[in-house]
Amino acid sequence: MPVDSINARLDALIASAADDDTRAAIAGRAFDYYMDCHVMGAEGVSVYIADNYFLNKRLPWPSEATWPNLYAFAEFNRQSLLGMPAPELTLESLEGGMVDIREDVGGYKVLYFYEDACSTCVKQTPLIVSILKEYSGTAPLRFYAVYTQGDRSAWAKYAITNFGSISNPKVQVFNLWDPKGASEFHKKYSVLTTPSLLLLDADNRIAGRKLDAAALAELLGQKESFTSSLVELLDGVRDNLCLNSETVTDVCAAFSSRIGDDPQMYRDTYLGIYNYLRGQGDYEALESAAYVAEKYILGRPEMWSPEMITQTGDAVRRFSMNPVGAAAPDALLRNRCGGQTQMLSKRGKNYTVLFFNLISCGECAAWKEQLLEMKQLLKKKGARVVSVYVGPDPDEWKESLRHKPATSQSANSGDSPRQTSPSGRISTCGCWWRDLRTDWPGSDIYRLYDLSTAPRIYLLDSSGTIIAKDITPDTLKGLLEGVSNR
Repeated sequence: MPVDSINARLDALIASAADDDTRAAIAGRAFDYYMDCHVMGAEGVSVYIADNYFLNKRLPWPSEATWPNLYAFAEFNRQSLLGMPAPELTLESLEGGMVDIREDVGGYKVLYFYEDACSTCVKQTPLIVSILKEYSGTAPLRFYAVYTQGDRSAWAKYAITNFGSISNPKVQVFNLWDPKGASEFHKKYSVLTTPSLLLLDADNRIAGRKLDAAALAELLGQKESFTSSLVELLDGVRDNLCLNSETVTDVCAAFSSRIGDDPQMYRDTYLGIYNYLRGQGDYEALESAAYVAEKYILGRPEMWSPEMITQTGDAVRRFSMNPVGAAAPDALLRNRCGGQTQMLSKRGKNYTVLFFNLISCGECAAWKEQLLEMKQLLKKKGARVVSVYVGPDPDEWKESLRHKPATSQSANSGDSPRQTSPSGRISTCGCWWRDLRTDWPGSDIYRLYDLSTAPRIYLLDSSGTIIAKDITPDTLKGLLEGVSNR
């Protein structure tokens, strides 16, 4: 039963008593029962009773000697109850620098408070490490291992020995400490003993507390099971009905009528739908994702953490830049020889493909290879690729051009690949690819386009109007193959 429902029934039971002594006895008995209840989250009832009946002196606490215990329990549990937003916590990392555990949203977070000399930690740590090594869930997982003591050398040895072996690409490990307790992590996260293990959900809310390794594995499994079911449902909608604004609106409305007043189910459902749509890679799905964000996340701020509201709002604003049907903004860039040139000064006859990329990005390299393999199709359709390096290192970009595949041979003009015909005339048959770079970080392009991540592809028509945005090379290929030659 939800804590709020238990509290309401206890209020009625306490109120039914004839005098304060009897009411205090009932409330005290309930406090003791739920404080030690084996059901996760039940301690929230005890905190409610302490705050609403005893700490405010509404009812007399039966024993002055145990008053400090009542106060300490409520004080050290009040901020980290099940379903609550995770308290702010910024700690020093083993590698140096400070880490804010709430900074990123969108995946699960495991908080593990431990000591190097703790006998229970010795048993739990390898079990937790095994869970993290084998984790294969759809959502990323961040593991924050917080050393609660003050011996730096012991901390470093323990962290490297125990957590250094976690090489799962789905798991990111942070080794943290606060030797002087300045962050008040003991009070914020109820760390009265070690080990102390908590799970945060994708919205930085406490999804599990007072856990052991087995309970953590069960919780992660339950959440993954829900996510898998949701993905399976949305896959079916996509394959049979198409993920357009109409079907997404219907799906969201159907869930809304069934979720009721369960805030955790609400967050899990709509964040799951939002993330699924964002991952589809086509404009219509991204448009639907923006709808879900605006109505079910930004439209219900009381249901979400401030971090989720901020990051989702930023994502929606970035998506709203340069919508399909608008004219693509132009920007002043650098060509291969270092000269300034307008990005759209040399568009394709029929189409222009804007390819924003980074050299050190593996996905960018893969997309570039796919575009190079589409050379004949692009030329046939009268399309030109404008490849824009948006990173900070011009030397890295220049070096990459020296090793450019033959399919996109470099230009002697400074920005366009060209070839010389036997007659000595300049041929434009190689002008299907153009390499440019930004003046990082001062270029206007960072204000005109959403370049928070790369790679990104835009497709423009002959007049520079955006036909498609945030598409993959496969989507681009399908769009071009679907149009007749002009």
